Amino acid sequence: WVFLGEPVAGLSGFADVDALGVAVAAGEPVPDFVVVSCAAGSVDVPGSVRESSGRVLGLVRGWVADERFAGSRLVLVTRGAAGPDAGTEVAGVVAGSVWGLVRSAQAEHPGSFVLLDADEGFSGWGLVAAAVASGESQLVARDGGVSVPRLARREVAATVPGEPASGTVLVTGGTGGLGSLVARRLVERHGVRDLLLVSRRGPDAPGAAELVAGLEGLGARVTVAACDVSDRDALAGVLGPVLPRVTGVVHTAGVLDDATVEGLSAERLDTVFAPKADAAWHLHELTRDAPLAAFVVFSSLAGVLGNPGQANYASANVFLDVLAAHRRALGLPGVSVAWGLWDTDSDMTGTLTSADTARLARAGVAPLTAEQGLDLFDAAMTSPEPLVVASGWDATGLRARAEAGGLPSVLRGLVRTPRRAATSAGGRTAGSSGLAERLGAMAEAEARGHLAELVRSHVAAVLAHGNAKNIGMDRAFNELGFDSLTAVELRNRLNGETGLRLP
Repeated sequence: WVFLGEPVAGLSGFADVDALGVAVAAGEPVPDFVVVSCAAGSVDVPGSVRESSGRVLGLVRGWVADERFAGSRLVLVTRGAAGPDAGTEVAGVVAGSVWGLVRSAQAEHPGSFVLLDADEGFSGWGLVAAAVASGESQLVARDGGVSVPRLARREVAATVPGEPASGTVLVTGGTGGLGSLVARRLVERHGVRDLLLVSRRGPDAPGAAELVAGLEGLGARVTVAACDVSDRDALAGVLGPVLPRVTGVVHTAGVLDDATVEGLSAERLDTVFAPKADAAWHLHELTRDAPLAAFVVFSSLAGVLGNPGQANYASANVFLDVLAAHRRALGLPGVSVAWGLWDTDSDMTGTLTSADTARLARAGVAPLTAEQGLDLFDAAMTSPEPLVVASGWDATGLRARAEAGGLPSVLRGLVRTPRRAATSAGGRTAGSSGLAERLGAMAEAEARGHLAELVRSHVAAVLAHGNAKNIGMDRAFNELGFDSLTAVELRNRLNGETGLRLP
């Protein structure tokens, strides 16, 4: 165990990775664990989120490219970003963005990163090592113990239409696919009679006039405003005239700019942070003195699971999750709904390919119908918890991942999982030498054929082909339809089969 940068209790340290590399070259042993403190600022929250996430992105990108520590794990330590007391302090809200980003990095590079949220002065590194050896990579240390995250099922009670609600409800992204569904639901099921729908294009958005006409036909008064919700002054200008009577906020706005961590940049972080995280913080500040009964932010399962290729989006969404907890700590209403996949058209689902849908099914995620999603929205409005995961699940996909040893630990409470062999610091299981032993017992031509069929079977699964025999051995991967995400999935599958660390 060593630390980099800011001193960590009980560990020897180095200024940075290069200094550690010099020490290793001079004879120091390669450490199993390298600890980095991810202390976050709290004055300028949007700026602090960018600084903290950008710094961690640089660490992550450098770590996966550095073969000197291919067998080591980078442990990123935060404070107040996870666990039952998450978000008590503003710095914890900022640090939440680190958890989202690193969760995606963990999915892209299994066995390389550990997330630890610990109090100042934590020194129980033996507990952390034991938890990691048991297959955990996200830990919260409190009061001498370590806990891990798990999703738990909760029954959804049916709701009945409410009486007309007083006050104005603001919906950001209100003319988009999900925003318009939610606006209608607020009127039909929750009795809302005064809506302020905000989007970048406002009245000029496709379908905006029809949406307003439909809502007015249900008895609601509807105002549609064009506003960049990431611009605090512009948002304040829209809210100003109605703020004294705003009783609800539903923040659905967001955009995607997907890339693996190697392809992310500060600009791609900013693209996603602005309408999602910045806007949520502005809404929090601008409505703190309003008579709110509800403050609902639309987060994503991408942040809870750490979707490969969506580290920036996951980062922004976990910020929302911890913001909701922060509001609860302040005695304010707040719930973050981490949505799975909807089967309705929206700006974010319209670009999904058949391979993307197949990948989600293999991950155990099933699409929600509009009615299922809206029922979950109703339930989330009165959730006793600040974070609710609202998703459909594919039991077959979950079981298959569990049997293959690839189920994220956070999902282990949803399906029975076989007991797995302990993992080393490099992420290899005790049984990963099985393939090498089988190949070693074969003649060379037979071994090559066996290995080729193994690779073809995984290629077929990743590309959602029904038959591995249709995968031509003489075709380049990009000709077969691979992109960065399918390449990551194939690499991780082959790593699991072979115990190697393939590029």
